[in-house]
Amino acid sequence: DIGALRALAGFGSVMLVGTSLTFLGTIGAMLLIDPWLTLYAMAPFPILIIIAKRFNQDVDARSTAVQEQLGVLSAKVQENLTGMPVVRAYTMEERETGEFERLNREYLSRSVGLARTQAVAWPLMGLISGLGVLIVLWLGGKGVVDGRISLGAFVAFNGYLAQLAWPTIALGWTLANVRRGLASMQRVVEILDTRPTAESHGAIPVSDRMEAAPSRPEPRVLPTGGMEFRGLTFSYEGRSAALSGVSFRVPEGGMVAVVGPTGSGKSTLGVLLCRLFEPPRGAVFLGGADVRDLPLAVLRRSVGYVPQEAFLFSRSLRDNLRLADDGADDERLRSAAETAGLAEEVGGFPRGWDTVVGERGLTLSGGQRQRAALARALVGNPPYLVLDDVLASVDAGKEWEILRALRGAVNGRTTLMMTHRLRAAQEADWVVVLDEGRVVEAGRHPELLASGGLYARLWRVQQLEEELAQA
Repeated sequence: DIGALRALAGFGSVMLVGTSLTFLGTIGAMLLIDPWLTLYAMAPFPILIIIAKRFNQDVDARSTAVQEQLGVLSAKVQENLTGMPVVRAYTMEERETGEFERLNREYLSRSVGLARTQAVAWPLMGLISGLGVLIVLWLGGKGVVDGRISLGAFVAFNGYLAQLAWPTIALGWTLANVRRGLASMQRVVEILDTRPTAESHGAIPVSDRMEAAPSRPEPRVLPTGGMEFRGLTFSYEGRSAALSGVSFRVPEGGMVAVVGPTGSGKSTLGVLLCRLFEPPRGAVFLGGADVRDLPLAVLRRSVGYVPQEAFLFSRSLRDNLRLADDGADDERLRSAAETAGLAEEVGGFPRGWDTVVGERGLTLSGGQRQRAALARALVGNPPYLVLDDVLASVDAGKEWEILRALRGAVNGRTTLMMTHRLRAAQEADWVVVLDEGRVVEAGRHPELLASGGLYARLWRVQQLEEELAQA
């Protein structure tokens, strides 16, 4: 799409203007020689316009279909290249090759259909344009014989008529590019005109805030406070409720762990708090304010969010950690890495902090990526932390080391930690247990063990798994 737009805005625009001026200039010169002969020469052009309009509509529809299929094909290629390790691990090469061939055949079919339409349209329009030449030769020659126009004027008129050949062909080619470019522009504009969900669901536009309070600049981060969920019910589009009536509070400077089986809705709490998905109004609060009323930039700068799937960019480790604060010095990076249990391993990398981690951080192990994402959140020094299963890929010994360091690092920060590793929950001030999107238990670690509920059962299962692993 961008390539088609570039052709439209660049060479296509120049050709459109140039051929249009040449066409109009040539017609003007012909009118000065003999208006009636010019009228006869242009007689087939109404038919030409009707045919051009009919074919251009077909070319427009087919061009749009070709561009859409090319988008699908490109997305498939990108997906397979990104997921190449999975494709190889599950021997999916033959199946994915077959799917690519199917999409490619459809792209070829649509492209051939477009080419056939153009192959019929342009010769047919050339044929009709040639009728004008025959009319000029017949009527113009008769006019020379009758003495109505001179031979020199007739020769000049035919010369100008010949000059119309290239502008007519070039105009047809240019119009085809214009059609293709407009079809691409329509697809691009659909994306550009899409309003972010957050702006259309209650966030206050920056311009409105400036008009409402010009003397009060927007704060960079929020002051430390508590987190609160009040009767939160949420479902992803087309799915059943991920959370139903969830209510609990994280006190200012405290740490609350949310635990539960896989699929219980733990991660959803984090994405709603950061407004990666829009929560219902009056259900999620940060520092006493509804997150729906907080400017997105301020909210997200105030929350150090570490997702379950750690994502690193293909740049140096130093640059990845500085995403939270590009002014962070090496000392702060080192301190965050020590807390996340990554400092020793950085020393073993080929270029230390300048080691490029590769696309999506694939040159690091899963545990290293998670710890790098945790260090990145700590570098920003946010007043709030949301940690989503950050120790899932860490062994037990490393987990205990990180937990001890993390406990000191989060001191004074309001921290929400979602985890399925109950050893991490031991370090929390309060534990909330989710099951099928509902709060089924809440309390301190010893109290929950004594109650004999879901938390106690999960604890026994994990203890047994650790004993079997050690055996």
